[in-house]
Amino acid sequence: MKPSAALPFLPFILGLAIGAAITLDRLPGLIMGRAMDRIETMGAAAGAVRHAPRVTAENQTIVRSSPDILYSVCLFDLADGPVRIDATWPADGNYASISFYDANTNNFAVESDRDVDAASTSLMLAQGTEWLTVPDLRDGADRQVNAPTTTGLILFRRVIDATTDLDTAEAERRGFTCTQMADQ
Repeated sequence: MKPSAALPFLPFILGLAIGAAITLDRLPGLIMGRAMDRIETMGAAAGAVRHAPRVTAENQTIVRSSPDILYSVCLFDLADGPVRIDATWPADGNYASISFYDANTNNFAVESDRDVDAASTSLMLAQGTEWLTVPDLRDGADRQVNAPTTTGLILFRRVIDATTDLDTAEAERRGFTCTQMADQ
């Protein structure tokens, strides 16, 4: 094929490359921005936890969310300093986790009850490696999590089953808190 024969395809190829770059670079941020706005309108401002009601067919807001999981979410904004995350793990042995998502929908860290040998955990979420150099993690946190973006969300999930005492599970889930710390 002569180079001149490929010339008519050049705008198509260029448009395809630009479209792909825009989709991969901008679309995740737009999706996460809309999700965070929706969560905020449901009552979870940055640093506050929203404990969603147990999923039923009538209140399902996420396509294919699981009725066997209790969900809580916390938006974070690290512009004013780090965020302390505390969680109480299930005493009944069911699985629970804390997942961290950046402003571009990337899952950058996960902590679960299987990762620790304690009934609860405390994490300090910050941005930048300067926090990682602090010898004693601020305010007694067990570990430091470094966020790649200033904003994002933290999702707490707790599995329940037919034998789960729902009152106990709800009390444990309410042990998931996010607290904006003053930047020092």
